[in-house]
Amino acid sequence: MENTNTDLAVQIRIAGLKPTAQRIAILKELLSRTDHPGADMVYKKLKSDYPSLSMNTIYLNLETFVRHGVIQRINNLTNLGRFDGNSAPHHHFICVKCKKIIDLHGVSLPDVEIPEGFDIANIFTDQMQLNGVCLECN
Repeated sequence: MENTNTDLAVQIRIAGLKPTAQRIAILKELLSRTDHPGADMVYKKLKSDYPSLSMNTIYLNLETFVRHGVIQRINNLTNLGRFDGNSAPHHHFICVKCKKIIDLHGVSLPDVEIPEGFDIANIFTDQMQLNGVCLECN
């Protein structure tokens, strides 16, 4: 799917959400990046074009997109969530020094057997997060 405003509006509608101009702009910005930005980074990029846009609006819309499966939330090594516009299943590497997040496409996990005694009914995602040091920080 292209990242035109019309295509993004359709994607937002399919998720069961109203495609407002702000939501389209937030999703378009996120999909244009591969650095897995935090809400603050999206806000800084959009605030000049959307002066009435607040940091709270950005964060709430990103979390709404996560809940509706439009994007992914990546829990990195800080308290600040980072977001990934690519909602297709894939894994991530996070550098413990610079906090850079790298997509790991084509990496698969072996089947995992959950031992008895765990109160787990269903597993909905199998996203692996590897933490280490990237080449630049090594």
